[in-house]
Amino acid sequence: MNQLENKQPLFTTSGMVPDRAVLSFAALAIVALLAILWTPRGWALSTDREQNIDIEADSAEQDDVKGLAIYKGDVVITQGTLKITGDHVTIHYDGNGDFTKMVTLGNPAHFDQLPDGQADIAANYQRAKASRMEYFKATDTIVLLGNAIYGQGGDKVAADRIDYDSRNGRMK
Repeated sequence: MNQLENKQPLFTTSGMVPDRAVLSFAALAIVALLAILWTPRGWALSTDREQNIDIEADSAEQDDVKGLAIYKGDVVITQGTLKITGDHVTIHYDGNGDFTKMVTLGNPAHFDQLPDGQADIAANYQRAKASRMEYFKATDTIVLLGNAIYGQGGDKVAADRIDYDSRNGRMK
């Protein structure tokens, strides 16, 4: 397993906190794809995909044999208005290096994003949090597990499990 414990940035698309380990270019490419695919169509600000991707973590590991990239310790992924935070993020990819799944763990893990057509004020952001968030590329589905909450403004849905089908804009 290739482990990055260096506290100096290895790669960045904009200014970053200098005492955090940052992903290698190859790992960043995987996460760039992840951030684009993680963004549910119903939740996404379309211009977010055109923005730089910044990833911060205390450590990063990549295992090409197992098809995993693992980021630990105050993980923050941002792209435009998209922000994903957690204690531990694992990205799964297949033998071709194509992203298949992302799992974010936290106490709780968070997802925030401003949808298209909304003024950039806190009440307009769509937010989700859960102990565990899973995104499945093949089905474009997000599963929030453990104390899950999804909402925008004053509207919220809370359950132990929330499944969001972003292709069809359906939640169950």
